[in-house]
Amino acid sequence: MAALAPADFARFFTAIHDHPPFPWQQRLVEQLAREHRWPDVLDLPTGTGKTAALDAAVFHLALQQAVTPRRAALRIALVVDRRLVVDDAHHRARKIACALADPARVKTGRGVVAEVSRRLRRLAAAAAPPLVAMRLRGGAPLEDDWARTPTQPTILCSTVDQVGSRLLFRGYGVSNRMKPVHAGLLGDDTLILLDEAHLSQPFQDTLEAMRTIDNAKVTTVVLTATPGRSYERSFRLCREDREHPVLQPRIEAAKPVKLLKPIRSPDPAGAFTREARAQAERLRRAGMAAPAVGVVVNRVDLARAIFTRLVETEDAPFDCLLLVGRSRDIDRGRVEARLAPFRTGAEGRGEAKPLMVVATQCLEVGVDLDLDGLVTQAASLDALRQRFGRLNRAGRPIPAAGAILVTTGSLGKKADDPVYGNRIRRTWDALAAIADKEGRVDFASEALDRRLLRAKVDVPGLAAPRTAAPVLMPAYLDLWAQTSPLPAADPEVGLFLHGAEQAAPEVSVVWRSDISSADLAAADAGDQFAAILELVRPRNAEMIDVPIWAAAAWLRRWSTTRAASVADVPEREVDLEVEQSRTDRKAFRWAGAGDPRTGLVGHSELRPGDVLVVPADYGGCDDYGWAPVERDDPVADVADEAAWPYRGRQLAVRVTPDVTHWDRLAAVLASTDDDPDIEELLAALPPEADDATPAAGAARKRNVRGQLAALRSARRVETHRPYGLQPDRGVVLVAATRGRWQPITEADSLSYRPRRPGQSVTLCAHTADVVGYVDRFTSTLGLSDQVAADLHLAAVLHDEGKADPRFQLFLAGADWWNRPDGAPLAKSGRSLPRGTWERAELPRGWRHEALSVRLATADARFADAHDPHLVLWLIGTHHGLGRPFFGFADPQDGNQGPQSPAFDFGGLDWSAVFDRLKRRYGVWGLARLEAILRLADHRASEAEQPA
Repeated sequence: MAALAPADFARFFTAIHDHPPFPWQQRLVEQLAREHRWPDVLDLPTGTGKTAALDAAVFHLALQQAVTPRRAALRIALVVDRRLVVDDAHHRARKIACALADPARVKTGRGVVAEVSRRLRRLAAAAAPPLVAMRLRGGAPLEDDWARTPTQPTILCSTVDQVGSRLLFRGYGVSNRMKPVHAGLLGDDTLILLDEAHLSQPFQDTLEAMRTIDNAKVTTVVLTATPGRSYERSFRLCREDREHPVLQPRIEAAKPVKLLKPIRSPDPAGAFTREARAQAERLRRAGMAAPAVGVVVNRVDLARAIFTRLVETEDAPFDCLLLVGRSRDIDRGRVEARLAPFRTGAEGRGEAKPLMVVATQCLEVGVDLDLDGLVTQAASLDALRQRFGRLNRAGRPIPAAGAILVTTGSLGKKADDPVYGNRIRRTWDALAAIADKEGRVDFASEALDRRLLRAKVDVPGLAAPRTAAPVLMPAYLDLWAQTSPLPAADPEVGLFLHGAEQAAPEVSVVWRSDISSADLAAADAGDQFAAILELVRPRNAEMIDVPIWAAAAWLRRWSTTRAASVADVPEREVDLEVEQSRTDRKAFRWAGAGDPRTGLVGHSELRPGDVLVVPADYGGCDDYGWAPVERDDPVADVADEAAWPYRGRQLAVRVTPDVTHWDRLAAVLASTDDDPDIEELLAALPPEADDATPAAGAARKRNVRGQLAALRSARRVETHRPYGLQPDRGVVLVAATRGRWQPITEADSLSYRPRRPGQSVTLCAHTADVVGYVDRFTSTLGLSDQVAADLHLAAVLHDEGKADPRFQLFLAGADWWNRPDGAPLAKSGRSLPRGTWERAELPRGWRHEALSVRLATADARFADAHDPHLVLWLIGTHHGLGRPFFGFADPQDGNQGPQSPAFDFGGLDWSAVFDRLKRRYGVWGLARLEAILRLADHRASEAEQPA
């Protein structure tokens, strides 16, 4: 292995980002290499590059790859409670991952990038990338999965809800079977970078309690320009940073901000619009060719009202954009090119058209914009500092200036904002007290600090309210650790993520144009929708996350105006004034094929993390995001674009009436009962429909030429008719040779049969494959010899229950004449018809892993177990069930298996075994050991599928 030293970080960083690291970034890596311990907080001003902590963490992991014990985390989660418009953290993570995946693409420093890549590949499984970078969102089952192996170096960019719920064994949108896997991976060997923790104090409290009560191996580092509290170990800028030619102007550039007269009008949009135009005009008079002015407010509905007035301006000399965090990734991506000239350090700024950006809190964090002017609604002091961090971010020599507007209602003594509480009034009073004679305050970071200090302002008292989490009791951990089945008394995890005045949990909404409101009323709507979505699955890129209360109000038509008035940060749920509903619309909850949660739901049945698929004619979304207005304009269907990146392994093309030139396509489809000829379909589309990729989602009609052309490479195209028998409803064309991709981390359906019909896998061969993965994982993770040996033994014995004659008969299709004559099978390769299970006389709910537990105790090899209880537990839970109950009875078992209350091993029943192991390994440590065996089983099953 080639040498790698902390001094090489500068070349690594420069190779990826085309510029050297700032002094503090290099110093952080050197400190990590020396102490192998992260600071509690990176207390750094806005604009100094805090997200480079991702680069430092990845490089530290490479330095530690061959060290035993390794002191650097495998999984790095950057957590922020904002709906990011331009998620620079994720972009940065993807940039690092792409460079490591192909070091030959970097221009300079190729050697050090290649060495980091080699080291990380030694951690990742065979054929896996050296680093996975994902935006982790909730809900979408069977989405591209990050939890494939326990050794994969990973960067996750996500929210408190998504990471926190997974840590507490209640992952929003995660199946019950997979909850312990996600908890085991995130609760051990993980670094959490908590970005701008204004509203995340309860989550920090919960993380600290996890480490105290259960020794969870999770490191937390706060990245912030406004700490708001003291930390034992803080990392700050030093003199070298302050004198750096790039950082110095960013830190010292003046940011004069004027406090304007409070707005008394019930319609404040006009005041914001006038001030924004005045800012732009002032900058133009100062000689700026293409000024960029931002308008930041606290609610989505106000942002939309301001944007509407600006775009309706006749002969507007500026380009206008609306940035709302609650929007679809596909739609958000469309604004990036228009924002590119105004990013920090970007070229071509002077050649661009003047820009007016109207935004919500999503602009505060993760958006690398360098604005020339900024008008903002009053908020807490920490939020205002984040917003003005986007004003002259690069420290250019320009006449940058800002303004703060406030409504008189926010200054009342009883004012209580759902996000900021009474901090708006208190912050306004404090700023007014330190303002100069003209009502201006310098928001340059250090200048403002000095002024507040001289005035003896209680700065922590001006920050957004920080509620503490409830006391995390050990009993709560015991309840959360029960995932199969979930306990009846289940503590609400949201309280431990957001505090007693918790933010409302959220659901994800997807709009589809190939289903209609009338379809929801059909008798077979549930089965029909499930069939459509199994073929064309909802993808994260086509979803919008909204609070449950807002989604319920929208579906029921309660207070549509209030449902639109949401913030882009977690907020308290506000009681709605219930109006007479016009209708009670249904949504289709998608949790995966065969999942009992999948089906039609009403407004009162919504649950945290749900994926709700609704007809496009419901309205509720436009090109800029969440818009539940009274007029239901159809929503653009962007499913094709969201699925396009996955076309290499799954390609399904919807040919339906909402496709361009449907009449021509329908004629071709009607001309044959067989699978259609792709060339004929392409020929039916006129030249003006010629696009290389699926059409932009902004258009009502979809263009499928690019998708149809991609089907040419398929050896066979299957025609599915999930819309019913009506010929005018369309078809779904599936590239059959690509196979229907099934990420085995979410389901164990492939444990019965491989993908290719007729190809069986013996129990012996499958077991050997699983053992191989387990041994590779335990060696890479550096587990103790005893624990590694017990995992190996559990892998050897985990599927012995499949040798049961009834199960072998089931694999033979309940046909006695086709039972295997030789070694028992793990997978038969047969298509098993309905009723096969019953004809094989298997009890309802029977599980082979429960029988495997009983057989293991009688196996001579079991005597080698160092911790027999652990070996049995890993065997019994290797499909995510039995934690701690199975829920079936087997008359042939003689009440000896773990599904029976009479189970007894060493004086302990199955639940008592669970309790003993939690005390010995911890709830997260035990879940991690389960994940090692389970993911080894998944990867072995995946490898047994023909390409």
